[in-house]
Amino acid sequence: MRKKCFFRLYRFELLKILKNKIAVITFLFLFGYAFVQGEFEVSGNVDPARLKAYATLSYREVDDAFLQELEQVSDEMGNIPEEYAAYKPFLYLVEDYLGYGAPIKDLSVEHLNKAREQTIREAYELAKLSDGEIAYWQDKEQQIEKPLIYHDIVVAGGVLEGTCNYMIMLLMIITLALSSVFAMETQRRTDAMIRSTIYGRKDLYFAKILAGISFILCCAVIFLVTFYAYIGINWGFSGMDVSVLNDYPFTQMDLTMWQLAGILLLLVFLGSILVSAFTLFISGLTRNALATMGIVIGTYMGLFALSAGIPEKLRPLSQFISLLPQTLVSSRLVYEFRLVKLGKYFMCYEVAPVLYILLTIFLILGGYVLYRKHEIRSN
Repeated sequence: MRKKCFFRLYRFELLKILKNKIAVITFLFLFGYAFVQGEFEVSGNVDPARLKAYATLSYREVDDAFLQELEQVSDEMGNIPEEYAAYKPFLYLVEDYLGYGAPIKDLSVEHLNKAREQTIREAYELAKLSDGEIAYWQDKEQQIEKPLIYHDIVVAGGVLEGTCNYMIMLLMIITLALSSVFAMETQRRTDAMIRSTIYGRKDLYFAKILAGISFILCCAVIFLVTFYAYIGINWGFSGMDVSVLNDYPFTQMDLTMWQLAGILLLLVFLGSILVSAFTLFISGLTRNALATMGIVIGTYMGLFALSAGIPEKLRPLSQFISLLPQTLVSSRLVYEFRLVKLGKYFMCYEVAPVLYILLTIFLILGGYVLYRKHEIRSN
């Protein structure tokens, strides 16, 4: 009987969220935006004819012969005639290795590898890695398949960037839909009536939590499935099966674009659960929808800004903030060389999901304690 009542409470709380007109309008706007983003993440960067030209160089090994071709079709400043436009994405990759403004001449795989190794060593120094971390990454380097198989990253890059953008979009609907979950009862002065019912305490609290989180997860699934479906139908998934080194040549993570997309999707889903739990916690704490929205958005943006300003000597704090959704949900996570040592070394994307789950549990349980205290205080 108790279980049956819990799910009635859950349906009731879910219906209250679904009757939030602002949340529904935001959902419809973001749903429509999934089609827009699916179109412009690709067509905003290149027209279909040029994309077809880029494909003529796909799946070639990056060897000395390929590099010499690039030299032949470009001048020393990196200018390529329109008739050889298919080489432009490859030129951008080479410029990443050499540094923008470096002359395009005397190219060889050995030359590129030396430039790459130098940049990676500089990244080690900036991140102040320990000897153990450096040894870890040097071992990872040996696992990377070489030579690199080239592919332009127009579509694959659009998929990754579009996926990351949904973290911000979900923040919008989280704050609008969940800020009033606990505040509503206080503002309508229905707290006393709800608490007087037999299941108006623990069951109602967890029904509210489950309704809020499940609503956001459903939104995330709908948005991302729509986005990926549009990309797949209209553009295909060209380049998703190649190494991320085609986009981020200085990473030492041996991942394909599909694998990185999978990591980002996991982080988006778990990150949205964490932000939902935080929003519900603040809603229960403040019992004010506007205050909750302001605190949640301010905290999210503040931590994002803070992540770039913390000095390296405060590494524990800096690294903790870098693992949170507002910073980590980016395809540039492949450039996070700092590791977490828990018996053995773990990469950022291996630690973050566990951290999000633990923080979510802490916020939910902490919110329940506050919920009971508010109940006692109100009585």
